[in-house]
Amino acid sequence: MNNSILDKYCIVMIGYAVSRIGQVKKVTGRTVHVDWGNKTMIYINKDFKWIPVTREEIETKYRKNKFTPESLKRAEELGLAIR
Repeated sequence: MNNSILDKYCIVMIGYAVSRIGQVKKVTGRTVHVDWGNKTMIYINKDFKWIPVTREEIETKYRKNKFTPESLKRAEELGLAIR
């Protein structure tokens, strides 16, 4: 892992719906710190299973109907423009 994923977003899907959105806040040699809104989780690099995406990728790929109410609220907190 390297700092190229810093400040990118991680998405947890349930079926076709976005259920959680996290933001990578810190990357070290051994760990990745992801802020999921209600708590920040620290993952060992080998346990980090997400493909971090940019703000633009989220805003263009996912429409409002693909979000759960909680994840839509989180997207708004992160300043994402979901249509």
